[in-house]
Amino acid sequence: MNKPSRIKDNPSISNISNQIDKLNNIYKLSPIIQLIFPKTKGIFNQINELKDQANIIEIPDKFNEKFAKLGWIAYESMNLDVMQKAIKTFESEDPESAELILVDYYDEKTITAGIFRFKGHAEFERRNRLIELAKEDYLAGRYHACIPLLLSLLDGIVNDISRHVGFFAESIDMTAWDSIAAHETGLQAIKSLFSEGSKKTNENQITIPYRNRILHGRELAFDNKLVAAKVWATLFAIKDWSVAFSNKTNKKETTATNWNELCKDIAESNRKKYLIANWQPRTNLDTHYLPYIGLATNLPFNTPERAVAEFLENWIAKRYGPLSESLVYVVEESKGKKAGLARDDFGKYIPSSFKLISVKDETPAISNVKIELMFAFDHHKVVKTIDVRTNYLDDNNKPLVSSQVGGCWRIIQNSFSDIIYGLLEP
Repeated sequence: MNKPSRIKDNPSISNISNQIDKLNNIYKLSPIIQLIFPKTKGIFNQINELKDQANIIEIPDKFNEKFAKLGWIAYESMNLDVMQKAIKTFESEDPESAELILVDYYDEKTITAGIFRFKGHAEFERRNRLIELAKEDYLAGRYHACIPLLLSLLDGIVNDISRHVGFFAESIDMTAWDSIAAHETGLQAIKSLFSEGSKKTNENQITIPYRNRILHGRELAFDNKLVAAKVWATLFAIKDWSVAFSNKTNKKETTATNWNELCKDIAESNRKKYLIANWQPRTNLDTHYLPYIGLATNLPFNTPERAVAEFLENWIAKRYGPLSESLVYVVEESKGKKAGLARDDFGKYIPSSFKLISVKDETPAISNVKIELMFAFDHHKVVKTIDVRTNYLDDNNKPLVSSQVGGCWRIIQNSFSDIIYGLLEP
């Protein structure tokens, strides 16, 4: 019998593990090396930290071992700290307490962030209206409404992406190479669990979203938050599966990181830690020019407030190409596609003017800019105050410390959700 594969054996993860093992062997010689090359001391301290953190690689496997039979699986975008906390609670207390941690994780913040990640993926975006309705029902406690809707969406999304069959079809293969969500212990396992049938109508509360039994009216007490949260988790896992599914370089060998690259990464990591430790948010004296009405070019270069002002100027002028370049995109799109998406989202209401009110630097890479937008309609004007969230990112959308060069401030589109989704009252 073949030994079951583990997520930690995925090439992208096992490569990290192999590098740590190699570093461990080198670390054993570190006292000698440090005597010869004293400047390497900081690097070896960093290697020791990497060794201590190596157990992170084990988390997805441990999570699936304990929770897949309960209807939860690990996936790429799931919070590792939440998984780790649930595992520890499962081991020290009981499965029920551990599941409560997972249910609490799927709150408004997590659901909203998960839906935002659908941006740029056609099969998710075309279902956005229904997904938003499911979110509204979930947050309002209308689980009887959101669970059947989400179950049907799971099926349709997988059907359209695979161009074959839906998520709950017997013949569907939800595994994909080098994926966490699409590992054989992941979506494939809970798909089978969710598809379990029954010949009897059940009036007792259930904890698993049995698709056929719910949609066919055989489960009469399915409407609870635990079941609903599991369906949301599955939807987000399918988003991560879709990325692996679309990867045309199936089983492409990953290139091992060499020693020079690793040392360079460690040095950069140490430098970033230093910058974070010495970062301070700006004071009112630093932003004395706020509140501000005027041209963006008169604001300090490469600041979040200037990025927001440039975005707003492009919006007022209907320059959707430059406007789209200011937004954070989880999925990379062509310039033309991004401009078209921006026109669809921001073309319904166009502000006539704006004012920057204040800015708050929350972290080294996140700032919130409070703005006031003026909209002119036929008979009156509407003023809307919005907190615009900005991130300081590199070209690969990875966060940088605001004092680092090579980054730019980009805008989180959800800041304008009330306007985008037509909640602005003319």
